[in-house]
Amino acid sequence: MPNQSRSVITPILSIVFLILGFFVSCAFAQGDGNAQGEVQLGVASFGVGGTAREGGWTGIHVQLQDLGSSGRDIVLRISIRDSDGDETQYDRVVTANPGMPQSFWLYCWLPYRAANLEYELKAYEAIDSGNDDVGQFGFQVGKLLGTFPIYNPRIEASTVAIVGIVGTHKLSLDQYGFTTGGRLSMPFGHELIRTSSQLRVENLPDRWQGLLSLDTLVWSGASTAATTPGRLSPEKARAIRTWVERGGHLVIVMPTTGDPWYLGSHPLRSLLPEITMPRREEGVDLEEYRSLLTESARIPLPKNAVVHTFEPLADQAYSLAIPVLNGVDGQCVAIRRLVGSGMVTVVGLPLNHGQLRRVGLPEPEAFWHRVLGLRGDILRPDQMDDQQKSDAGNRIGLVFDDNLGGAIAKSGRAVQGVFFGIVVFVLYWIVAGPGGFALLRARKKKEHAWVAFVAATGIFTAIAWVGATSMRPKSTNISHLSLLEQVHGQDTQRVRSWMSAMLPSYGSAVVSLRDPDRSNEFLVNDSTNLLSPWASPDSFGTLTQGFPDNSGYRVESKDPSAIRVPTRATVKSFLSEWSGPARWSMPAPIGEAGLLEEPKLTLDGTVVRGQLMHDLPGSLINMKVFVITGQKPILRVGESIGRKMTARASVYSTSIEWEPGQILNLEEITLPKANEKQNRRQLDYFTKAVKFGVDQSAISTSQGKLVDRLIAARFISQLEPPRYGVENDPVGHRLAVRRMLHGWDLGRWFTQPTLIITGVVDVDADDANADGMPTPMWINGKEVPASGKTIVTWIYPFEAKPPSFMGVTKPKPKPTQSKPTQDKPTEQTPSVGD
Repeated sequence: MPNQSRSVITPILSIVFLILGFFVSCAFAQGDGNAQGEVQLGVASFGVGGTAREGGWTGIHVQLQDLGSSGRDIVLRISIRDSDGDETQYDRVVTANPGMPQSFWLYCWLPYRAANLEYELKAYEAIDSGNDDVGQFGFQVGKLLGTFPIYNPRIEASTVAIVGIVGTHKLSLDQYGFTTGGRLSMPFGHELIRTSSQLRVENLPDRWQGLLSLDTLVWSGASTAATTPGRLSPEKARAIRTWVERGGHLVIVMPTTGDPWYLGSHPLRSLLPEITMPRREEGVDLEEYRSLLTESARIPLPKNAVVHTFEPLADQAYSLAIPVLNGVDGQCVAIRRLVGSGMVTVVGLPLNHGQLRRVGLPEPEAFWHRVLGLRGDILRPDQMDDQQKSDAGNRIGLVFDDNLGGAIAKSGRAVQGVFFGIVVFVLYWIVAGPGGFALLRARKKKEHAWVAFVAATGIFTAIAWVGATSMRPKSTNISHLSLLEQVHGQDTQRVRSWMSAMLPSYGSAVVSLRDPDRSNEFLVNDSTNLLSPWASPDSFGTLTQGFPDNSGYRVESKDPSAIRVPTRATVKSFLSEWSGPARWSMPAPIGEAGLLEEPKLTLDGTVVRGQLMHDLPGSLINMKVFVITGQKPILRVGESIGRKMTARASVYSTSIEWEPGQILNLEEITLPKANEKQNRRQLDYFTKAVKFGVDQSAISTSQGKLVDRLIAARFISQLEPPRYGVENDPVGHRLAVRRMLHGWDLGRWFTQPTLIITGVVDVDADDANADGMPTPMWINGKEVPASGKTIVTWIYPFEAKPPSFMGVTKPKPKPTQSKPTQDKPTEQTPSVGD
């Protein structure tokens, strides 16, 4: 009977609970529907131009319409789990105007393998709670107002570079994206370059981190209302300026009609090269510029084009206007200004000309290689035979930034703890088990076995507790690996740091790139430094796992320079992008005592003359000196550069440990046969460096040290292209790839005479101090000791030396039709890579 009654009651209860569940779910669904209906959300683009890249910051262009009756503050949020399983809530507080369609940018750091994640945009009611202790706008999220799922956004792999294009024409830059067999690489080069095209002023981000995925931004059209720089808001102009200062390359192609750049009013004017008014030459036959546009002698070129030429102002610093390319007549058609670690190049050739576009010009090898500093043959798939397609699709990928996470991992104490635990357990097992029993039996006291077992358990529990307590970290400290760069003559330096911070407390901690003594300044002016949680691409765990007490923490996406993170007496990994006045004293030229003029370095062939001294916090070791003497001559009509570099570069490796305050004589390093014991020849650096990478397929075991790999990774654009079918070749089928160094390539400096010195400052853990890392970092308002390696790069630009034309002995006279633009509105290595 009981079983029978149970069989009757069970389905009745199930039906009752089902009905109750239905009404409850209907109630919740109705509530959510009303809440979500208050704000309509959409996404205009995921990433600038609809293109993002995993392992970096990206911008999400959000469309919003508040259906409420009055204005209010709204929190836009997208949540992504970090490597600890905690939910990183990237927020932005915006003011909504009821009934008005609006758009805002929301920024977040995309983890590696981000294309496999699900994303959902949410809008909450914002409740003002005053300024919080992180120094940002304080708020609490209220009720949910709306959601928008983001399906299958275009997220490029971390090994792909991206070029942004403002305007409707790609100017042949899309040819760098040709590939075959689905392999993400240039078939006859290395790093694949995709384009994010048809950008307009209205869909450019308003914070520089939205441009961080771009290596280059080409402004190909400025003659329409959608692309004129005069329509840039102050926020968008500041974003572009900051991006350039932090290493971006802005390339401006002068429009055929009008001159909105030098004659128009716009907020980017102070970034342009300081020149006299550009000269507008009409009716130009582009045949005289053939070698800059194509390697073909047969493609017909326009005979009635408009060309702009440039002339630097007199008596000014040469970094304000550096001629990069001249025509056969000696007139400059590409000129550049250095801005921080970046540059702005203005091009006067009519690359937008319809006839050039129809025949696929300019060819990248002829023009863009010499402006952007790139290398390698560009072939379309239909220009490749079956064997070439097969070779290009079966290359061996060598990763240059492999195991970077291991370089900052704090594994020492963990290993000690595990070893201590094993030893205690083994001793406990012996004493409380067979060892203790054997001892009691030998003394004929087996009846005390349980007493001895309990005593041993208590003693070893106490030992384990005391040991664990004593070994638990009690102080906050940082282990890091950083890239530090400064261009001589520029006021700022930039740093990218990967760091592992020991946070010994339980609860939460404020990690900040801001000086707490100046926190009030940031409430008025947003900081441009970036701080985000970081997970290595080499870790194969999912981002949905982690600690059992997972929690959420907020990141103000438009100003993520300080965040409060949950702590569990363990380490947390971060990635930072910092730039500011010189924090470390970089190398600088020194002269004779009493010399009134600023000391300079001079370039005599491949020999650099002058002396340097630095005041870095440690010796500069593992030094390499790169001397770029300028571009090779522009080839004769019909000739091809092929796989060769467009620049003449010499590489010197020295075993000198350059101490702070020590004078370094560059002539002793770069002079032929100078001090061979310390300065080693590296005649084929850009060829042999291809083998430094790590073969993750384990087909090859040859690899370089991490520091050597990271330095070589900054020159991937200049590495020797593959040689298919050549036995015992140092390059062969090898493919050099990087995932974490985008925006730090040094190839652009191969387009002008430049000295580049790289080296390492290593601060040991025993010498950790607040100046042990070039990135200033505060945890809970205090600077913390840091240790680790900093790869230092110092860049010294020499005076301009545009390439000559082969077979041309002297420039042609200037065209008589030239006229100013009308005032209209609107080891020692000789010639590596020859």
